[in-house]
Formats: sequence, structure tokens, C-alpha cells
Amino acid sequence: MTRFVEWLAADLYRRGTRFAFGVPGGGVSLDLLDAVQTNGMRSVITAREDAAAIMAGVAGRLANAPGLAFSTKGPGLASATNGLASALLDRMPTLMAAESFDVDELKFLSHQVFDQAALGESLFGPVAGGKSKVLQPEAFAVSAALDAMMQAPIGPALLLADPELMTANIDAPPVANTHRAVPDPEAMERAATVLSNARRPVVIAGLEATYDDVAKAVRALADALGAPALVTYMAKGVIADDSPNFAGIFTGGAIEQPTVAAADLIVTVGLDPVELIRKPWPYDGPVLDLTAHIHDPHYFTPAARVVGDLAAILTGLTDAAAASDWTVPEIAACRQSFLDGMDMPAVDGLSAAVVVKEAVAASAGKPRLAVDAGAHMFSACAFWEASHPLDVLISNGLASMGFALPAAVAAALHDPARGAVAMTGDGGLLMCLGELKTAAEMDANLTVIVFNDSRLSLIDIKREQRQMTDLGLAWRTPDFAKVAEGFGFKTWRAETGEEMRAAANAAAAAGGPCMIDARVDPSGYLPQLRALRG
Repeated sequence: MTRFVEWLAADLYRRGTRFAFGVPGGGVSLDLLDAVQTNGMRSVITAREDAAAIMAGVAGRLANAPGLAFSTKGPGLASATNGLASALLDRMPTLMAAESFDVDELKFLSHQVFDQAALGESLFGPVAGGKSKVLQPEAFAVSAALDAMMQAPIGPALLLADPELMTANIDAPPVANTHRAVPDPEAMERAATVLSNARRPVVIAGLEATYDDVAKAVRALADALGAPALVTYMAKGVIADDSPNFAGIFTGGAIEQPTVAAADLIVTVGLDPVELIRKPWPYDGPVLDLTAHIHDPHYFTPAARVVGDLAAILTGLTDAAAASDWTVPEIAACRQSFLDGMDMPAVDGLSAAVVVKEAVAASAGKPRLAVDAGAHMFSACAFWEASHPLDVLISNGLASMGFALPAAVAAALHDPARGAVAMTGDGGLLMCLGELKTAAEMDANLTVIVFNDSRLSLIDIKREQRQMTDLGLAWRTPDFAKVAEGFGFKTWRAETGEEMRAAANAAAAAGGPCMIDARVDPSGYLPQLRALRG
């Protein structure tokens, strides 16, 4: 017999969990922290609970294990909701253990008290079979939920940490064996026929392809076909940027349409609808959908679909694949067209593209990149060179601001030698500024690059497009370098390309918590947005 809280910490460690992120209350979350540290995990006290949920999800995704976050009840869980929504739509395995109210407290919906279970149900909804992702401390149910959260679609669960149940003695459940779904032979045969009839197929890889074995199989299929391959933002690196098959980023927008419209078959690999902008599917050509999970509704109705273990599906189809009619110069032209559309110079001063390119040159492909939502993400995703899955971490399901810094902290803690770079707008950084404390306290090996243009640039672009008057979307330029310096960061400011080059090289050499306050000209963002989305 063992206490539930001790079993949970030991079981998470067995699964590969190595960190617990959050802001504790004075109750059972302290018991959880004690059990976590006893079982060899490292606790990270964050500034906010939403950032803790993001850190837990990123750490879990990188370790291919459940990520653990914790909070106090009431305002703690309420603060975590944006991070949990990110885990839900960005497909991250976050287990949020929130202290819960006892029976007597729930009699009085008063000071700090609200229905936490209802909050969880409204966020997550029921999973397959009507089972809830809102859990009580019961070992068999929690063990099953931890198994399920690592299967497609990956996602979060909320553990309402009742004090009595968390510290009660339990019988530990047996370790379950989980298997990837075997693809249906008839579906495989139909898919092979559809693929063999295509002469100009194009491959689009999505977030379900961001596993090493799946990415390797995607590359093998693209090589066998000699076809252009695009990746979503979240699948950057599944096809390496320097691959002759790489043709750019797929968003569901305009910039990739000449390439995809020229295909006689669109092969989607692990493409999740949360990755696409909310516009109708623009293509009339047939789609072969290879997926680990049926997403309903989707943007398209495929001509053929295979569901199951993506690596096995791709390997089977590659064995029967024949070379397409695409030529290497054609694919190179597709790739160059994408890059040209993103390379918008600034009118006056430092452009976002130059900031990214100088950071790439200084880092030599070593650190992971975490990207925030905002106009700077166009340049960051286009010009950051990725060679493996999860080289780029981005919230493109929820598309939440305030993602990059906590994601980069988690990435740097997961792999200290490799480290991380966070690229964030000034608006996004202001939303999670307290996590500079977390990065400094953990001595995280990361560089924060803030694209400081003193405005909500992406929203301001949309205001411009609607020909509306000034709506107060700009502010006085903050001195983020001075703020970060107060937390113990090494800092630089950059207003020119030369200054950015010097700062990027210095930060790459320094290691530890660094910040570059890049004062950028936002004038190139509108042409980029038009190129991307039309």
C-alpha cells in the first residue's frame, strides 16, 4: 500500500516525467511537491499558472511523457485556464493537479469558491466513450487517463486534488500496455491505388508527424515520390529546410496555393484541423489523408483515408511509391517563391526578417526556437532553419500570445546543452513578463529576442486593412533590456542589422539567461500578411 500522491509521482517518473511546474497553495500541492522531489523530479515554481501549464505541456511533448503542472484552488486554477486551453488545442500532454474544495467549502459558493469540475468540463468536454478528462484522485482512472493523454489527439487532463484522497493509501494499478492502431489493409490498398495514379502529388506534414519515426517515414515517402513537401508551422523540421523536397510552410492561406494547386493529389500526413486558418479548403484536387486520429469536422472530405500508426502507414505506401513528374528545379522554385514572399525589408530601421536571420547565423542550428503569436511569427517560422521535429515550438492551435517564453524555459530545462531561443513580440512578453524570474532562477540556457515595435502589430494591421482610425494599439517603447537586467539577464539592444549581429553572436557565446531587445520597424508585416493569406 502507498499513498496516492506518492504513487502518482512515482508513476509519472516511470513514464518519463522529469519536471513539475506551478504555483503551489498551502494545502495538498505541498504534499505533491514533496512527493515529486522524493521521486527524482525537479520542481519549478513559476510566476503564473497559465505559464506553468504551457511549460508542462512543452516539457511533456519533448519527453514524450505526461507533463505535470500544479496550482492552488480557486484563483490558481482560474489563472491556469489559458495554458490548459493551449494544451488542448496545441495537443500537449499537460496534467494539471489543482487543489480542490472540500464538501463543506462547496456548501458556500463564496470566498474563492467556484465549480472547478464544471470549468474543466467546459474546457475539455468528454473524450471518446464519454469519459471525462476531469479526474478525482483514483489510481486506476488516473493511470488510464495518463495512457490516453499520450494517444492522438494528445491533450490535457485536470486532476482535482482532494486532500483526503491525495493522501489516502491505495492499491497501485498494473502497468498498461498501449499500442498504436494498426492500419486497415483495405484502406491501405485504396491509398496505394490513389497514390500510384498520381503523377504530381504534393505532401503536407502536420503536427501528428512530429515524432522521429514518423518524420523519417515522411521524408522517405517524399524522397521516393520526388515531390514537393510542405510543413505546417507546428510541423516545422519534419521535412528539413535544406531538403530538396522542402517547398515551404502550409497554412491554408495564399502563399502556398501555386504549389498545392499544381498537384493532382494532396497527401496530408497527420494534418490536424486546429493548425489551419479558419477559411474554406481552397483546393479541388483529391486528398489522401493519412492520420493517427479521425478529426471531425475537417476542412476537406478525402478521396481516401488511412487511420493508425503513421510510421507503419507511410512505410507501406513508400514501398509501392513511384517517382513523380516533379523536377528538382520546380520544387526549388516553389521553395524560393515562399521565401521571397516572406522576405519583406523594413522601410526605416531593423526588419523582423533580419532579426531572425542574424539569430540563425549566430546559433548555428543548435537551440530550439519557441515562437509567440504575433506578426513576428511570419519571419520567425519562415527563416529559422529546422532539421528535426520540434526544432520549432509554436502555439498554432490556440495561437496564444505569452507562449514563447514559458515554452523556451521548458525546452531549455529539457535539454540544457542545446538551450532555446524565445522569439516574442512586446505584447506577448508583457503577458508573461514574470517568467523572466523563472528563467533566471533556474539559470535556464535561453535567449529571449523581443521584437519591440511598441504596438500590437498584427491587430494594428487588421485595423489598417479595415481603414479604421487609431484605436490605441501602440504604446511608449518599453526598455525590456533594462527590465531583464533587473532579473539577472545578460542583455543587449539592437536597432540596426549590425547591432543585431553583434548581439546575437554575444548571446550565443554567453549562454545562460540572455535578452536581446530588438527595436524593429513593423512596416514589412502588412506585405507579409498579404503574401501569406491573400
